[in-house]
Amino acid sequence: MRNVFLLAKNTLKLFFRRKGNLIYILLSVLIPFVVLTVDLSGSSKLTIGVINNDAGILSKDLVNSFKDSQKFKVVNIDKSNLDKYVTKGNIDFAIIFPKDFSKNVIEDKHLKVQIVSIKGKEVALAIKNYIDEYISNLKHLSISSNGDSSTFYKMYQEYERNALIKLGEYTVKDKSAINDTMTRSVGMFIMFLMMGTSRIAELMLQEKRDKTYSRICAAPIKSIVYALSNFIVNMIVTLFQIGMIMLLLMLFLKLPFDQSFLEIFVILIAFGISAIGLSMLIVAFSDSTVQSGGLSTLIITPSCMLGGAFWPIEVMPKIFQKVSYFMPQRWAIDAITKIEGATSSSGVLLNIFILLAFALTFILIASYKMKISDKMADFV
Repeated sequence: MRNVFLLAKNTLKLFFRRKGNLIYILLSVLIPFVVLTVDLSGSSKLTIGVINNDAGILSKDLVNSFKDSQKFKVVNIDKSNLDKYVTKGNIDFAIIFPKDFSKNVIEDKHLKVQIVSIKGKEVALAIKNYIDEYISNLKHLSISSNGDSSTFYKMYQEYERNALIKLGEYTVKDKSAINDTMTRSVGMFIMFLMMGTSRIAELMLQEKRDKTYSRICAAPIKSIVYALSNFIVNMIVTLFQIGMIMLLLMLFLKLPFDQSFLEIFVILIAFGISAIGLSMLIVAFSDSTVQSGGLSTLIITPSCMLGGAFWPIEVMPKIFQKVSYFMPQRWAIDAITKIEGATSSSGVLLNIFILLAFALTFILIASYKMKISDKMADFV
């Protein structure tokens, strides 16, 4: 054990000997935090994409009520462009009015306004409740007018003048917008965290290249002991990064020190261990720092995309959504989302176990590869 700590101490010195590594560690915490604070300090106005297949006045008046609330920016879009608006983040959610919406309301027929939620289930629920109440009031007018359109519109004009219902849903300023921004910032932090673990794991390749690894293994020290020391250093730096981002959230964004705070901390630690395991796996199958760097870029960025670190998984094609289950990022992001939605701690235990299972799998494969590998030279 003494050898492990001596090697860890040496690796830690080697890592922080380069000032660029320390700067990277600090930036990996500050950039996601700054993005989070800038987004939260911006306007809370949400953008509604409206797909209106109705030619009547009732749907237009409903849309105008959203515009008048000063809480929304309303844009008219085509259904064919919905996916484009969603993937680019140009709208927060979409409202789709069916054909003959106004006519069906007057005739008291069953109809359904579709809401495509992009950001925040709380916001979508508030809008749905408002629309349902609006339609319910109109149906009462329809029943009273016996389906006669002229009578209905006379009553409707009176209804509008008396303002029987106004859009007073201010829950758009609720946790939903904050939660979405928080999730995206955590996703960015996760990506930086993975890149940081790769930097530390690559120190093993640098020492192989410099023949330091050969000298260490010539002594009575097994390669697995050397790898364990690197893991400990990686864990120390990872805990430092996680601790810093959590401290900033608590001090500057007033994130309460409660159960959810501790749960997020545990989730990030579990993901950090899996990220370290993945980095060690990449190094184990690499013959040089160049190859390791290429593999890291090839694996980390696409897996972050598929894992929901950059955008909601729901907006991706079904096949990619299924593939995302094999990405540890998905389980970390999913756990953060559950915690923000006030899910009990038992609801995220599965996510923690899966993240630790990823870590164990990566570490075992990397350890086995290091054990059987006899390549200790030819490094570029």
